[in-house]
Amino acid sequence: MDTPTQKSTNIREHDITFNATDGFPLSGRLLVPEQPTAAVLFSPATGLPKEFYLHFMRYGAERGAACLVYDYRGVAASAPKDLRAFKMDTPDWGRLDMTAALDRLIEAAPGVPVIHVAHSVGGHITGFMPNHQKITRQVFIGVGFGTWWKHRFPKQQLTDLFFWWIYGPLQLATKGFIPSGGLWGGSTLPAGAFKTWRRWSHKADYFRGELGDRLKPHYFNEIATPILSYVFTDDPLTTPETARGFLEFMPKAQKDVRVRRPSDLGVKALRHQDVFRRSNSAAWPELWRAVLEGA
Repeated sequence: MDTPTQKSTNIREHDITFNATDGFPLSGRLLVPEQPTAAVLFSPATGLPKEFYLHFMRYGAERGAACLVYDYRGVAASAPKDLRAFKMDTPDWGRLDMTAALDRLIEAAPGVPVIHVAHSVGGHITGFMPNHQKITRQVFIGVGFGTWWKHRFPKQQLTDLFFWWIYGPLQLATKGFIPSGGLWGGSTLPAGAFKTWRRWSHKADYFRGELGDRLKPHYFNEIATPILSYVFTDDPLTTPETARGFLEFMPKAQKDVRVRRPSDLGVKALRHQDVFRRSNSAAWPELWRAVLEGA
């Protein structure tokens, strides 16, 4: 049963623009209750716009959480006009964008515990944040190795290969980026993010082998905040095995992997991202208890 300690109806919600640490303008949505009891930064999956998560974030704001969800550079409202010529790499989302978003959230809701909720790649890039020590705890949802052959066989694996080697390269050749629509269900995806994602997805240890050289600087070895990682049994991308494997990137953190069937949370399907749809709000009470109470 959903028994929030605080339910606020006086919530200020508005779009904001803030600068990443290198000055690049980012788009966010800020939700601030009258008296926030926590501050929650939500970092999306690859290419998903902030609007996809708004109902989920409003649920948390009604329960006392000041929330910030944002678009990474090159995605949705944070995409430049000329995306074909735009240069970036996936770690920039953690080093430059996530870092600034965390500070912007703390500015909006100072003096309360700070929780990071990360979906998919949002968890992958958390170790690139130099200000990670400002976070009290993290909740991962669908965060595991992106290695394509560890995804569900055969449909997801065949889709992955078609996306990496036929659909994606064709889009880059004709447009210079991955546009929204067609096989790609997200928003815009810059070429740099696509190419790095493909490289990582073709390695058994995902990007772990690159942490010693190519991906420096990073802070995976320094993260010591508790991490609660949710895995759903109908997720075609993330399994308990790949979730636990990814958490090994952060040896100092206290870790807890929670595996849930859709029926455990009172819904028919959770998959990789359906949990955030309004139709699956029956699953949200447990997730938000984990976020706000660590329980």
